[in-house]
Amino acid sequence: MKLPKNCISSICEIGKLKSLQELHKFKLKDVSGYRIGELKNMNDLYKLGINRLENVKDGEEARNAQLCEKRRLTDLTLRWSRSHIDSTNNDLDENVLNNLQPQKCLTNLSIKRYVGARSAIWMNNVNPIINLEKIELSDCSEWETLPSFGQLPFLKSLRLLRMPKVKWLESKFNGNDKYRAFPLLEKLYIWGLEALEDWFEAGVAAEDGCLFPCLIELVLRNCSKLKEFPSLPPKLKSLCIEKMGWKTLNFCSNSNPIPLEDLDVVDFPNITSIPLADEIARLAALRYSRIKNCPNLISLGRYREVETTNNCQLMLNVLAISDPSVLLMEPLRSIASLKVLKIKDNDEVVSFPNEVEQWFLTVRSSLSELIILRFESLQSLPSTIESLSSLQRLYISDVRMLRELPNLPPSLERLDIDECHPELKERYGEDGGSDRHKIAHIPNIKFF
Repeated sequence: MKLPKNCISSICEIGKLKSLQELHKFKLKDVSGYRIGELKNMNDLYKLGINRLENVKDGEEARNAQLCEKRRLTDLTLRWSRSHIDSTNNDLDENVLNNLQPQKCLTNLSIKRYVGARSAIWMNNVNPIINLEKIELSDCSEWETLPSFGQLPFLKSLRLLRMPKVKWLESKFNGNDKYRAFPLLEKLYIWGLEALEDWFEAGVAAEDGCLFPCLIELVLRNCSKLKEFPSLPPKLKSLCIEKMGWKTLNFCSNSNPIPLEDLDVVDFPNITSIPLADEIARLAALRYSRIKNCPNLISLGRYREVETTNNCQLMLNVLAISDPSVLLMEPLRSIASLKVLKIKDNDEVVSFPNEVEQWFLTVRSSLSELIILRFESLQSLPSTIESLSSLQRLYISDVRMLRELPNLPPSLERLDIDECHPELKERYGEDGGSDRHKIAHIPNIKFF
């Protein structure tokens, strides 16, 4: 039997539905018929979400849920309320979580807004959680030391969000060749772990090839104290790093070629160098990149002579930047192919420098889409846009000082203009605009 998600919380004495298999949001109340003991005999559940766990008065009451008897339970979410984040009753939360131990058949575990400082006892032993494939911990403001997730043999996805007191990702890595940290992990998301200092506990180092051997996707955001990655995982395809404290980015890797397809470096106030050019021969798979809000960036590395003679050049599907001058840094300066260029979020640039205007000629035969967003001071677009023989779409939004368009190429099929200077619509609008004839060859034109 399966009930709609939104009607569950209104059912009193839901424990009588002993054959229920999915219970997404059981909202606990300190009222008869809505307490956690209702779950005691619901042993057919394979997916369970428990909300408002602050309404459980102690560990003994939590034990009444009998999660350890639910042999089909594979997906468990434990949530405390948003108002509970400021609670100082750490011991109560720890007692409750200690008594919500599930069967070892569990594959997905999510814990939200738990304010205990310690992991549950059952989480500190690998055996009870050995089959976990997906873990998410979020808004656990007092949690200090994580369980040894790196030892879980089947873990594929780990999300750690807004846990400001965690200092290490893995504390029991022993650095020997027989143990590979996170042996099957494919996706790792770490957001808002402000105290996170290192990947492993102080004094413990990772052997080459032992760290994340299967990791495909890595997202790091707002972890300003975290040391740089020891080396790129050998199978990493997507790397997104935002609001970090690093000054440089290390592409050290034993992988040749490096399989990275997507690289995002955003909101890095201190970074001065990203070694794209240095590793261009090994980055042949790279197709998507964002380099935004890096005010001190002065270099994307440098070509080596051997790579220049071997014609190793970057070929991107999508590039997003905030500073047009980045286009003049190698390997972007001599990029071989680019399909979509997004230039956005800059309130200083008034016009594109002449060298940047000339750069557009480098991608004249490949660029099909140009997007310019949120350029508060920009007054003119590059005149070389007219030479972009493959350009099919031009989208301009929130460029409020722009009063005039350059000549646009015959290939253009769509022009979208949103939130720009009123004079632009007056001149190019279909209702008698004086310069409408200059864009009349474009099949689809929209002013918003």
